Amino acid sequence: MPTVYTKKCPSRGKWTEEMLRTAVQSVSDGTDINEAARIYNIPLRTLKRRIEKKNFTKGRMGPASLLGEEGEKKMVQHIKRLQERGFTPTRLDVREMAFRLAEKLKIPHKFDSEKQLAGYDWLASFLRRNPELSVRKAEGLSRQRSLGMNKNIVQNYFQLLKNILEEHNLFNKPSNIYNMDESGLQLNNRPGEVIAGKGSKVVTALTAAEKGETITVVACCNGEGTFLPPACIFKGKNKKAEFEDGMPAGSVVYMCQKSAYINSDIFLEWLKTHFLPRKPAGKVLLLLDGHASHCNSIETLSFAEEHDIILLCLPPHTTHYLQPLDRAFFKSLKSAFYQACNVWVKTNADRRITRLVFGKLLNIAWGKAASVQNGTSGFKATGISPYNPDSIPDYAYTTGPEDAEGDKLDLEQPQRSSPQPSTSQEIPQNEEPRSAPQIHPDPIDEAEKLTPGKALTIVAPVPSVAVLNVTKRARKVAEELTSPENIEKRRKIQQAKNDALLKKKSSTKGKRKPLSVSVKGKMSASTVPKGRKALSDSSDGESDISLHDSSTNEENDDDTACTGCGEQYHTTKKKEDWIKCLHCENWLHEGCSKFENLCEYCAKLLLKKKN
Repeated sequence: MPTVYTKKCPSRGKWTEEMLRTAVQSVSDGTDINEAARIYNIPLRTLKRRIEKKNFTKGRMGPASLLGEEGEKKMVQHIKRLQERGFTPTRLDVREMAFRLAEKLKIPHKFDSEKQLAGYDWLASFLRRNPELSVRKAEGLSRQRSLGMNKNIVQNYFQLLKNILEEHNLFNKPSNIYNMDESGLQLNNRPGEVIAGKGSKVVTALTAAEKGETITVVACCNGEGTFLPPACIFKGKNKKAEFEDGMPAGSVVYMCQKSAYINSDIFLEWLKTHFLPRKPAGKVLLLLDGHASHCNSIETLSFAEEHDIILLCLPPHTTHYLQPLDRAFFKSLKSAFYQACNVWVKTNADRRITRLVFGKLLNIAWGKAASVQNGTSGFKATGISPYNPDSIPDYAYTTGPEDAEGDKLDLEQPQRSSPQPSTSQEIPQNEEPRSAPQIHPDPIDEAEKLTPGKALTIVAPVPSVAVLNVTKRARKVAEELTSPENIEKRRKIQQAKNDALLKKKSSTKGKRKPLSVSVKGKMSASTVPKGRKALSDSSDGESDISLHDSSTNEENDDDTACTGCGEQYHTTKKKEDWIKCLHCENWLHEGCSKFENLCEYCAKLLLKKKN
């Protein structure tokens, strides 16, 4: 435990600085010094010493701190500066910083020179002397999000939001401003923090499964704090009526065969059957993130434009500050959901959390999280309703120096006035240095000139966020998705993709040279690729299966499906050529069959006929 000074006399040091100054003034006015010490309850020796040294400032009692009052004050400021940049130091970092600072300033200390760290006692005393610092649990912030929260980009977003609100007269209509977003919930409980016996080696808590299934919950709320019923996305093809049992009134379940994530078709269905029936009259503004399912479908954008729904896309990597549901709802929803899961597991220890009980658990969590207070506070914190761009705090912008254009994020490293520790190799004698060599003064003179603030910039420099290569998505800004210009741009992009697919399909058809076939159906293999098989007749018997040349069929159908994997031609992601089976004339990927110009089914049928 750290050494804490304890007063030997409880009455010692009860006087204040104001009492000291008043006593000194009375002595200067002619009052006897003994009488002044008695009246103001100040020790006589203390009063005499203060008058002789002309020191009328009262400091704390006990020994001075190792780094001194000024050194600790500069260290506190340096820690806060690191926090603003997104590099908040850990307890180990602060201990290392204190050791290096003491070494740099030539301060005698008893720190661990082998580990080059200050002790735990010093850290505890340092935090007690500086109550403005505390040990906190940090939240991870990705580099992309730190780049997204650029002040100019956010200001451009608020200017676009203001123009839309003014154009459609929505400033005083919070009921016509909506935010929609999705988040995943897992069918499993999370024990969290528990209370256990002190000194226990292992503390465990029962969970329903190792890893639960993920279900996407689509939430939507307006500026008045009114939530639409949730929409849930399950992975699978067949929907059961039991999936909606126990869910909040008006909830709906969508099925997605590939995954439980939202796609363009589900989002369009949500707009048509879930949002539109509950939409108020007139124009409404719907704020969304930049997910592809929200932005790329021409059909979705056209439907929204026809039904007076203005889709506004938020800037990338800014939703943790600019999206109401992220600021005030989803954290509360997940906390309440997993708390309900913990209660359910305790009462059903021998059962798993399945889709059939998901609705009941969601109903409990939704009732706690989907409150008017959470809804309105999210819109207020993001500056949407009421409109207030200044609601975003300054500490949210972690990119450091801001560029002049906003969308150009190529930042340069700021020049530092203080010397920096070199990490480069020594320059050979036969080469001239690129910059003027630094003159290193004598260590004693350097320690005398260094102040704690300058020393901290040397031993623990503040990193700067330098962006050299910014992705295409990071350069995007907020945009109105339903504007005629954006719809026309998306239409051209879609047309270019369709043309590229048709061109690729026409070039791949007939690319494969078919096998030469005899008149009565006997096959003789031509060049067979490595790893593929060609059917040959080892006996004198002849096959009665009639094979056709693929060149005789000139159909051009974009909805053709591979007979091997089932993928549609216009949505396939495989970079393989398509071939046509010479028997059934169906198309398939080249890699979906082990046989030359035959699908697996026809090839096995042919082998069976031969045998």
